[in-house]
Amino acid sequence: MLQADPALVAALGEPERVHTSLTRLGGRDLTEQVTAWSLDRAYDSDLPAPMRATNGSASAELRLTLTGTGEQTAAQLYSPYAPHATADIARPRQSVLHGWGLADDALPAFRGTVRDRVADSATGRVEVSALDGAERLRGAAKLPAAVSVNTVPIASGTWVVDNLLRDAGIHTAPPPRAECILYASMHGGIAPDIGFYRTHSGSIGYVRDRAPWEMAALPGSTTTSFTVRWDPRTRTTVPGRSLFCEFWTDTSYIGPDTGQVALSCFYQADGVTNSVEFGVDFKSSPQRATASSGGTIAAVLFFAPLPVGRWHIGCYWTFNGTQPTARIYMSGPDGYYEEFDPGALTAMPSTGTQLNYVSLTAGIPVEAVQVWIPQVSPTRTDFEGPTWQRGAVLDNLTSTLTAIPPTQGSAWEVISAVARAEQATASIDEHGVFRYRNNTRFTSPGAPVLTATSAREIAGLRVSEAIDSVRNVIDVPYSLYTIGSTQERFTETTRRTIAPFSTLTLTYDYDVTEYDSPPPIAYGTTTPSSTSRVRWSTASDGSAGIHGRVESTTERDGTTLRVTFRNTGASTVYMLTSTNTPSLSIYSVELANNGPSRRLLRRTDTTSVSRYGAQVYQVPASPWLQSSTAAFSVAGYLLAVAASPLPVLGDVEILPDPRIQLGDLVRITDTVGAALTTPAWVVGIRTSGDDTGRIRQVLTLRATLSPGPPTDQNLYPDPPIGPDARAVLAREGVHVP
Repeated sequence: MLQADPALVAALGEPERVHTSLTRLGGRDLTEQVTAWSLDRAYDSDLPAPMRATNGSASAELRLTLTGTGEQTAAQLYSPYAPHATADIARPRQSVLHGWGLADDALPAFRGTVRDRVADSATGRVEVSALDGAERLRGAAKLPAAVSVNTVPIASGTWVVDNLLRDAGIHTAPPPRAECILYASMHGGIAPDIGFYRTHSGSIGYVRDRAPWEMAALPGSTTTSFTVRWDPRTRTTVPGRSLFCEFWTDTSYIGPDTGQVALSCFYQADGVTNSVEFGVDFKSSPQRATASSGGTIAAVLFFAPLPVGRWHIGCYWTFNGTQPTARIYMSGPDGYYEEFDPGALTAMPSTGTQLNYVSLTAGIPVEAVQVWIPQVSPTRTDFEGPTWQRGAVLDNLTSTLTAIPPTQGSAWEVISAVARAEQATASIDEHGVFRYRNNTRFTSPGAPVLTATSAREIAGLRVSEAIDSVRNVIDVPYSLYTIGSTQERFTETTRRTIAPFSTLTLTYDYDVTEYDSPPPIAYGTTTPSSTSRVRWSTASDGSAGIHGRVESTTERDGTTLRVTFRNTGASTVYMLTSTNTPSLSIYSVELANNGPSRRLLRRTDTTSVSRYGAQVYQVPASPWLQSSTAAFSVAGYLLAVAASPLPVLGDVEILPDPRIQLGDLVRITDTVGAALTTPAWVVGIRTSGDDTGRIRQVLTLRATLSPGPPTDQNLYPDPPIGPDARAVLAREGVHVP
């Protein structure tokens, strides 16, 4: 429920009401030109209407009727062919803000953009329809297509939603920086938002109460730390560009875990390997920060205990030729800030090398891990100061994913599908904030936020009951995803060259069902097996293999794989093997045994079946349910809300209250007609008003209390087969017992 000031709350209790409204388009107040408006907001659920639960997504639609000013009609001002000075006020994608209330206090009710406008020359009016922030999610869904290398999940429905939001510019944590080559939110999954999942070890859990911002990964119940490896989007070189590695963590509770977190960049040139790593140990005594290269460790000790709470930690890596230098940044609670060089480090391989993977090892909660390419040495303001606006709030996990299957459709469609699969809800509230909420609130309703009674607030109410409200046999299909082999997918057949300081971009087309390919690893003499690879030579016959000269950037957009190579040197390079043939080979991951394996889980409430007969509901199949545990949870939830009959509350018109929000729990009390009192979920709100100040509000509700099982006191129900049926059948010659 929206918060309101005391004056508005008092006005809601007055016998006489004076409503007010506010409408802005393009930042301009058009309230006086609005003669009628309507606002619809409801969950788009795939559950049968009589069930007391709801799921899916909700988007709001606002409709306005504009009449214009005293001098010009709305059609003259806002039609598509009107002068831009006024027409642009109502153009498609223009901002729209609407609110309404009482006592000259309008609470926010809608924030979105114009969808369409229709100008009527005969009446002079313009009809405008607008949709809320869900419009920002109408672009194509872009998700990594990855599968876990073991049975430990790599993502969740919450992670999928968060990833799609971030891609649309809606953030729950500090966003990726410019020139970001790896970003992993850790919001319910270890799969990266930018870059490619490679492997992981150790058990992993996720928390919100100890997260720096929204949700953080931490060691699970069976380990004290976990490790994740990712392939960066861009494989930089040494000699080459600088890197900045950073993450957020929280030290409010460490417990039995290691209390350490380290982020390393692993470089490889054939068999010659090296890594640059930095980290902080919050549990050692004294606490310390370290940087290392090639086994050489430089450390800074903190003899005064570091403050406890949220930390932002980073390291700026520069390479003078092949010599690395580290500068560690630490920003913590209570204004704590340190920036220092921990000491001299061992040089990288003298022949040059290339970034292979990034590795995180953590024994405390970690969030918003990223690696990016700075143009200059970051200042404190650069490190601490990037401004961002939170635009979403997530919820605790209710299921996990061992694979992120290839997806099609818009981001909003995928978010809606995930919400339906998890029996969760996704919506954008009156302030424009996206909210993803799991289903636990529907089984633990809590206290109603307000009460509507027939004595005052309720104008009309219908109550009905049907057997369709009972679902006591629940079938939940789910899929098991298991990784198979890595197969060669694309092989370059053309001899390629890159001139000095130039780039080469190659594209390949996937099938819509294929999983991502790892970025190619550069080699000189030893060919990497079962993975994407490329070899560069300074000789036109491929005889002289090199390292540390060519960066590569790998991206997937829908069904297109794009690989861009950048020659950082002053001489031409050739994409050739030592046998003078094209060297680029792209591999992709496949599922085992033509997976996924399709399964079905059934749960039954035998008590309900004995009372009402078997009432079956099959959950629609979805790729976002991937374990028997998730299916069991969904089935249990649906039984909890549907095994008992529940009267259906029809649309309820009440005295308008601008505080009511979608998903609120309200108490409905009717002492006049239907004789009921029950808490009910608000799953739809229809509000309308006009220029006379009259406002109507109709709620779509799902009751939460069942009248209980029937007792049939002093009733003797007739049997389903009449007592004379046996005689009738016998006369027909039918054998009867």
